[in-house]
Amino acid sequence: MLADLLALAQQQPWFLGLALFAATFIAEDLATIAAGVLVAQTPADPVIAVAAVILGTATGDLALYAAGRWGAGTGIGRKLRGRSDVRRAESWIAGRVLALVFAARFLPGSRLPIYTASGLIRAPFAPVAAIIVLTTPLWTGGLFAIAWLAGAAEAQHLLAAALPAGVVLAAAALLAPRWFSGPRRGPALT
Repeated sequence: MLADLLALAQQQPWFLGLALFAATFIAEDLATIAAGVLVAQTPADPVIAVAAVILGTATGDLALYAAGRWGAGTGIGRKLRGRSDVRRAESWIAGRVLALVFAARFLPGSRLPIYTASGLIRAPFAPVAAIIVLTTPLWTGGLFAIAWLAGAAEAQHLLAAALPAGVVLAAAALLAPRWFSGPRRGPALT
């Protein structure tokens, strides 16, 4: 079955693009790594593969923001936002939201809560979208390139290639709130 899908993807590049785009909604980093390895080990089109995972990832991230924005207006969202602990957390996030959105791009597992929270607190759409649009090709394209190179080397060196890059990106993401944050608003969470 997998061999048939790979053969179809080679004959119909749009099928590969759609499959990778859809896969990013399940596990975007895993889909990106799979795309890189697939391109390395088959004659699949690298431009279609990387474009599909970048577009899928950015679309999914914007959808998380939209879900948070929508959820803020629901009965459950209004009730949740009325709690004092949630208001404190909301205030803390609001003072750092753009730095958090930036950092979330480079910290796997943090995009769901941070992008959804940015919508929930009604962070301005244009700056959030700009950060997503500008950082997605960096992270996703870089991850794709590492997987492609590692896949070409029989996928044995992925950890050795990805680990230093991951450490550098994680350190940059952790320092990003200090670089991008202006005057802090709201009380600090304790």
